[in-house]
Amino acid sequence: MKAVVYREYAPDDDYAKILKVEDIDDPKPKPDEVIFTNKASALNYNDIWGMRGVPIAIPLPHVSGSDVAGDVIAVGEDVKNFKEGDRVVSHSNLACRVCSACTDGREFDCVKRQVWGFQTGPLWGAYCEQIHLPEVNVSKIPEGVSYEDAAAASMTL
Repeated sequence: MKAVVYREYAPDDDYAKILKVEDIDDPKPKPDEVIFTNKASALNYNDIWGMRGVPIAIPLPHVSGSDVAGDVIAVGEDVKNFKEGDRVVSHSNLACRVCSACTDGREFDCVKRQVWGFQTGPLWGAYCEQIHLPEVNVSKIPEGVSYEDAAAASMTL
């Protein structure tokens, strides 16, 4: 699949010189993962920070993006709440799900929390044709909400 990849930082904010369209492997779903197409994605400030390498140097090479919406094309064997064809949106908060904050329902307080598409290496971000995320990081898009609106407001859905 095609993805927008960068292999170096752009501290001078000249992103055109670092962003390249490359072919990367299509994702295969792990047992708890949902794979969906990228119908719309949004840019947020974490993406800019990532390309600058400041304030956090992220693993390179990297595919940024944490706000994306699309259609489910595959699910892992343990996925219960999604099926092919569902319209979905990402949630970028990757929590450990086992610490006291997570088990109390406060995933945003997780001490091991990472932001998908910003701090993560093994999970490519949103700027590619197919997205793979754990089921807990995906929500169905409500009727009447466009892919564009869902991607722009992913944290609220």
